[in-house]
Amino acid sequence: MTTVNLICEFMEKFAPTSVAEDWDNVGLLIGDRQQTVQGVMTCLTITPESVEEAIKNSASVIVSHHPMPFQAIRQITSDTTVGKMILDLAKNSIAVYSPHTAFDSASRGINQQIAQNLDLQQPRPINLVLETDDTIGSGRIGQLKSALPLAELVEQVKKLFGLQGMHFVGQPNMSCNTVAVACGSGGSFLNSAIAAGADTLITGETNFHTCLEAKARGVALILVGHFPSERFAVENLAEVLAAEFPDCRVWASTAESDPVNWL
Repeated sequence: MTTVNLICEFMEKFAPTSVAEDWDNVGLLIGDRQQTVQGVMTCLTITPESVEEAIKNSASVIVSHHPMPFQAIRQITSDTTVGKMILDLAKNSIAVYSPHTAFDSASRGINQQIAQNLDLQQPRPINLVLETDDTIGSGRIGQLKSALPLAELVEQVKKLFGLQGMHFVGQPNMSCNTVAVACGSGGSFLNSAIAAGADTLITGETNFHTCLEAKARGVALILVGHFPSERFAVENLAEVLAAEFPDCRVWASTAESDPVNWL
């Protein structure tokens, strides 16, 4: 019989909370550890749509990459979106677990998956979290099999993430060879990536000034979008959890979508 606590124990092994960033809010955020689990839904972010989906499909646990709540809150009322979601989840006995930056940095985590999908050679963390384990750390960096013009690498990344377009910084003909990866909002990795020898950083999103800094330092930036850079991994996580807990129905949310659209 699967319980919320068994889900937590597995996630702790898969993406240890000890490697999460200090500012993060990870682990079991809502719920009763002793509750029996019938269904598990993974998602990138808890939204009113994904809460409604979890309730409709009798989920017992939501494994959400992004924490909810993320920051401390003073009141839990239906007057706010977050408050209403928490009340709805509690009313329907739905637990919430978030791995967030622990999942980013884990040895089988999001950045490692992106690096492998890009076929980077000998990918390694940009910043080690554990000195005793060189497979765990924030970001990833590795070599392409052969150097590519930026424009060609952008096309490969578009195809990998199933996108019609994306922003990039740099000259289309500049050579890309040593590539760093930081999912989500990863512009803060620019300096560390450059120090590690990267000539290219692939991330979800960053701010305008980081783009200017990359341009000034001759480093290419490829901006996939926050949602696409991470959503695929919660779909993969659903498959991992389904294999680990065959007595539970496990699925990736079909209700959530990227709030940013193209015209």
